[in-house]
Amino acid sequence: MIENEFKVMLTEGQYERVLALYDFVTFTQINHYYDTADLEMSARRVTVRVREVDGKFFLQMKLPTAALFSRVELSKELPNLPEKISGAELSSLSGTDCPDVERLGELKTTRSVYEFNGGEIDVDRSEYLGKTDYELEIEFTDEQAARRVLAEITEKTGIENSGEVCVGKVRRFLDEYAGSK
Repeated sequence: MIENEFKVMLTEGQYERVLALYDFVTFTQINHYYDTADLEMSARRVTVRVREVDGKFFLQMKLPTAALFSRVELSKELPNLPEKISGAELSSLSGTDCPDVERLGELKTTRSVYEFNGGEIDVDRSEYLGKTDYELEIEFTDEQAARRVLAEITEKTGIENSGEVCVGKVRRFLDEYAGSK
C-alpha cells in the first residue's frame, strides 16, 4: 500500500482546537521501534515497527518512494511482541535485503480520527522517552481534497502551515533516542 500524508506539528493548544472541529473517534496505539545498533535501517530511510492495538501486534515496514509525501507500507500480524526480528523475516516481508533488528523502545499515541471523502484526519498526542508532542496528519487518496481540508483546519484554528515537511514520529523518536544515549 502507498501511504500519502501531510503532517503538521502542533502545540498543545492547537491540538485542543483541532479536536474541537470534528466528531473524532479516539483510540490508543503503541509503536515499538526496531533497528540495528548503528541505526542502519533508519539510514536507509526504512522504518521497522510493531504496532500494538487492542492486544494485537502488527509488524510494519515503511519503505521510501521517489514522491515527497508517499511511502510504501507493508504489514503482517504477529502472535506477540518480539524483542528481536530476524533479517530473514524482514526480507521476506519487504523483498529487500535486511539485517536483524532489535527493539529500541516505544511511542504511545492517543489518536483521534475523522474520515472525509478522499482521506482521514488524524490528530495525535504521542509520548516517548519522557517527551510528549502533538501532530496533525492528513492521510489521503485525493490530494486536492486533502489540501482543502488542511486549508479549512488552518483557517479555523489559526495554525500556520509553512508547507514544509514535518518530521515523522519515527524520526522524532530516534532523535530523542540518540540524545538519551
